[in-house]
Amino acid sequence: MKKLILISLVLIISITLLFTGCTAPPVSGLPNTVKTKLDTAIANWNTLYGTNVQADTVWTYEGTIDSTSELDTVLDAILSADSAWLPDVDISDPSSAAASLLDNVTGLDAQTISDWEDLVESLIQTGMYFVTINWQKGTDTFTTTCVTDDTNIIYDNMLSNAVMVETKSKVKCFDYVISWLWGSERGRIMVFLDCVCVEGHIVACPYTCTAYMTLGGAKVNCKVTKTEDCCYLDYSWAWASPLVTISVQTDNFTLQTSGIGSSGQGSGSCFCCCEEVEIK
Repeated sequence: MKKLILISLVLIISITLLFTGCTAPPVSGLPNTVKTKLDTAIANWNTLYGTNVQADTVWTYEGTIDSTSELDTVLDAILSADSAWLPDVDISDPSSAAASLLDNVTGLDAQTISDWEDLVESLIQTGMYFVTINWQKGTDTFTTTCVTDDTNIIYDNMLSNAVMVETKSKVKCFDYVISWLWGSERGRIMVFLDCVCVEGHIVACPYTCTAYMTLGGAKVNCKVTKTEDCCYLDYSWAWASPLVTISVQTDNFTLQTSGIGSSGQGSGSCFCCCEEVEIK
């Protein structure tokens, strides 16, 4: 009797949905690890960059990308210039962060856009999950499509083109860490200077300058000068998300960035000197 009642209830609900034109909301199949990262990324965006553009903390699970036609639909939503919203972030002034529709962005060359499209297409595959995130920019609203696998966020136009940065303690010179909004390291720029001394005089200035960034680029330029007692190192650095380019200024040393997304740049110097040797 209980079984019959249960079946009847299911039939009644199904018929009601059919005639009212309603569909049951999808049940989230997103793994808990990715849910946590997505919630963290949204919270960090809203905290760091949410003065002008806020993400809705309640996102919608849409399902898995089950076919090549569905893959094309997802890629079209992400890449089409009339639907692709991207952040415009000055890392030195987080409160000024905004968002722009790719269709309205000027100054991007065709090769930069093509490289970005190829990169995103190489990341997203059938079998992955996708969710939609609603955003509020003043009186405007827009939606981004976020694709994940079982453990990581693979790509979202807003969340993947913004970062968190940290300058660590300057051991020897410069250590700058670029992180995903969900917390793990995405890139790093490091400058290390040492000095080799013999009887209080410089004989060598060993140094290393390295830079890398996943889903984007990072560069560092270094030049060293040596005096009798000290090593001096000047450096310039820059990093950029995929739709931002890094170029060298006319001095052939200073780096600058331009484009849509987020980026950072700067310069500095450090030195290392020999200790004086007491002459007896």
